[in-house]
Amino acid sequence: MQKQGLTLGSYRGIRIGLDYSWFIMFVLVVFILANYFFPQNIEGLSVGASWLLSVIAALLFFFSILMHEFAHAIAAQKRNVDISEIILFIFGGLAKMKKEPERARDEFVIAGAGPLCSFILGVMFLLAAFLLESMVSTGVYSVLWYIGYLNILLVIFNMVPGFPLDGGRMLRAVIWHYSGNLRKSTRIVSNLGQIFAFFLMFTGVLVLFGGSVIVGVVWIFVGMFLLQSAKSGYYMVAMREGLSGIPVKKIMTTNPSTVHPDISLRNLVNEYFFKNRFSCFPVMKRDEFVGLVEINQIKAVDRAKWEFTRVSDVMTPREALRTVEPDTDAYDVLMQMIDAGSGRLPVLDKGELIGIISRKDIMQFVEFRETLGT
Repeated sequence: MQKQGLTLGSYRGIRIGLDYSWFIMFVLVVFILANYFFPQNIEGLSVGASWLLSVIAALLFFFSILMHEFAHAIAAQKRNVDISEIILFIFGGLAKMKKEPERARDEFVIAGAGPLCSFILGVMFLLAAFLLESMVSTGVYSVLWYIGYLNILLVIFNMVPGFPLDGGRMLRAVIWHYSGNLRKSTRIVSNLGQIFAFFLMFTGVLVLFGGSVIVGVVWIFVGMFLLQSAKSGYYMVAMREGLSGIPVKKIMTTNPSTVHPDISLRNLVNEYFFKNRFSCFPVMKRDEFVGLVEINQIKAVDRAKWEFTRVSDVMTPREALRTVEPDTDAYDVLMQMIDAGSGRLPVLDKGELIGIISRKDIMQFVEFRETLGT
């Protein structure tokens, strides 16, 4: 699997990652807390103490988001839905499923686990703030109260019944359960999600013109992210239905052009890439599939060295490649590509190369089915 950002560790086989965009949000949250929230709520607070409390509060807030995503992940694992990784990024967190749930009730439980966790955390922090108010400093009390408050807000926000929010997934599961139509259910919650996204962007514009530039911009970008996610959520379900029961052998490119491992990169570029306009070629030696060479691997080599560098020097060897069999479900292959961060996979039958399947092949197949209504 292609790893995203920094790896913080793993738990129960789930990688915990930190996308580089997370640092933008972390700095933004700390800045807002240190310059507005804590100075306005604690009299006589020094600048240093304000920044220290802000860093602690921000770390606890993102820890709460991590626990929210872990709740999703553990609920998914208990229902035999594999989670590849949990990523913290600029818009929060994401538990990446290798495959969507097959049953509506599994979808409902997995989606509901996150808000339930956030609600419990919120109550715990607020209760701690209430019980310890007379025993701790004003700063500690403010941090506990703030994190509890944010967790409750997180629950309210996530329970909005629009895709891809948890409330939208839960509503989709309910409609799916009673209608038996996953695509129709997804279309409904996707439309609701897009309406909510436009509402957030409109609110962000109002806030922006009201003078709160940072908050307004954040709401606009959150709305844009939700809008794109709502659209792509429906698109993925359409892909799932369009590819269901279709073996990859019906979509793949058969008899692909191949290259020998001993030819130079200059020959490869001039005689193969320019003439055929493919972005990759299987590498064959004495009718044996030995690897895959891609245009990005050529690009990484200094052009002056193309004449003396062989395909075998830069190709991805067969043992390092993820391959699929011809009868594998096309949707499963697409999920493997997404998980591996790959645009194409070799198709092998009893160890012999019989074709190449690419994301472009899959997208075109679904597009043709949609156009023809089949």
